[in-house]
Amino acid sequence: MKKKRIITAVVLLAVLITGAVVSYLIFLLKNDMVYKEVYIEAGADGCNAGDFLKHNVAAIQFSEDTSFELNKAGDYPVTLEWKLPIIGKLTYDSTLHVQDTVAPEATLTTDSVEMYTTGTPPTAADLVESVYDVSDCSIDYKEKYDFSTEGTFDAVIVITDSSGNESEYTVACNVLQDVTPPEISGVEQLEFAQGDAISYKKNIVVTDDIDENPTLEVDTSEVNPDKRGIYPITYIATDAAGNTTEKSTKVRIVSAKIAAATEETVNAMADEILAEIITDDMDQLQQARAVYDWVVDNITYSESAGIDDLYSAAYKGMYNRIGDCTVKQKTAEVMLNRLGIKNMEIEKIRDTRGHYWLLIDVGEGWYHYDPNLQLDGTKIFYWHDADLWEYSNSHHNTHNYDKSKYPQIQ
Repeated sequence: MKKKRIITAVVLLAVLITGAVVSYLIFLLKNDMVYKEVYIEAGADGCNAGDFLKHNVAAIQFSEDTSFELNKAGDYPVTLEWKLPIIGKLTYDSTLHVQDTVAPEATLTTDSVEMYTTGTPPTAADLVESVYDVSDCSIDYKEKYDFSTEGTFDAVIVITDSSGNESEYTVACNVLQDVTPPEISGVEQLEFAQGDAISYKKNIVVTDDIDENPTLEVDTSEVNPDKRGIYPITYIATDAAGNTTEKSTKVRIVSAKIAAATEETVNAMADEILAEIITDDMDQLQQARAVYDWVVDNITYSESAGIDDLYSAAYKGMYNRIGDCTVKQKTAEVMLNRLGIKNMEIEKIRDTRGHYWLLIDVGEGWYHYDPNLQLDGTKIFYWHDADLWEYSNSHHNTHNYDKSKYPQIQ
């Protein structure tokens, strides 16, 4: 009986000792395994449970509800779990401090700025190509800089991340004053044939007192290169300071030349016709009338069959016998030239449409000579200037012209 009591006492003592040992072991495992706080720099490659342990042990991990962001500064509660045989699961609480102590790094677009007082000032962000930091950053000038006054200064750019870390970069600035516009030279009236490649800038030179490479633009918005006519064009030169100069001229689009219409060929055609309509007893006025009647009677009017080149137009008039006012006028011009009759082209002031005719002088001064039958059947041959103006004014300005461009007309 006494022996049984001794055994029981021993077992009980062993249990008490074991319990005390286990409790002490649990106490040690609970209180001397995990750091209460862990600090890590924002942007670190990673963070694992082992970073929180004072002693290197296995099978310890974060709880499922533990979360944190390594790219975002802040204080994150962390729970770790350790499963042990016999003892069971132990949990540990800690705090992860993600801290951002590194200033942003940047690459600038340039290390110097040269601009004009009239230019648009660059923002601080305009001068920064890229920024490296784990958080969003603001980009500002350290102070307000005056880009509207001539001078040199250093502009300091401050880049600040969300944690307040700052870095500074300096850009040298040179602000120039330029109020003199560039100059354009070589602007003249142009002429191109339909289908030609038009070179508007050929022989145009733009110079500036400061800017070595001012720009040149040509406004050709009103030009129809496929349609005969005279069109306005404007040259616009601009320097780096924004000063501009404009010069305007005109481009004349003419019809393409006819390859067969050489001077020799056309004169021979004219001589053949003149041989049929001119007699030896005619004076120059009578000869001019014979030419006039041949052109009016033999060339069918067609607005779409016009041509500008003298010999090409006359060729079309004498060979194809169709054309507009220019074909008729130039056919008559070639014939009159062969007869030695003084003549010159005269042009209507262009409005919705143009018109061409001739002036002739057979020894009595200049008179109007229009080898185009008018819409009302009128023939304008050897007219005084006053008579032409009266007709033009009463027929929607058919022949109004710029008197300053021509000699006195009878």
